[in-house]
Amino acid sequence: GGFFTAPETTGVIFFGRAYPNSKVILLKDGQLAASTVAGPDAKFEITLTGLSAGNYIFSVYGEDNKNRRSILQNFPVTLTIGATVRVSGVYVSPTIDVDKSEVRRGDDLAIFGQTVPTADVTIAVNSEEEIFIKTKSDKGGVYLYNFDTSPSALGQHSIKSKSAQE
Repeated sequence: GGFFTAPETTGVIFFGRAYPNSKVILLKDGQLAASTVAGPDAKFEITLTGLSAGNYIFSVYGEDNKNRRSILQNFPVTLTIGATVRVSGVYVSPTIDVDKSEVRRGDDLAIFGQTVPTADVTIAVNSEEEIFIKTKSDKGGVYLYNFDTSPSALGQHSIKSKSAQE
């Protein structure tokens, strides 16, 4: 007689939302570890097993339908032998781009990107006084806002976006 002991699995699972049918990338200590494709509902799951016990910095980012990247989100994780850590609620930040790098005051500037479907998107235009714009993403997670630059001060500006879904 005898007995069988199943090998202990050490790993991490990331659950969250990105952009519909988009690529989601997982880095382990700055190196590519795994990737997946989010579903049409923007939900994703990435599992990484066979890891050693220890401390890691995992990072997640998304690539939208035009290969624009989101910012990295970092997750310090301590793994114990035989345990699987579940990291849920990961919300990949929206991508953002503009249609021109130089614009005359009063001209329109198209601001666009991708996020989760039907999300409320807030765009912040950094000017003398920060300007906040609200728009919504469509069923594919795409958003677009034509910004009238008249109220902006002359000079360089930066633009960022964030999204939320109820």
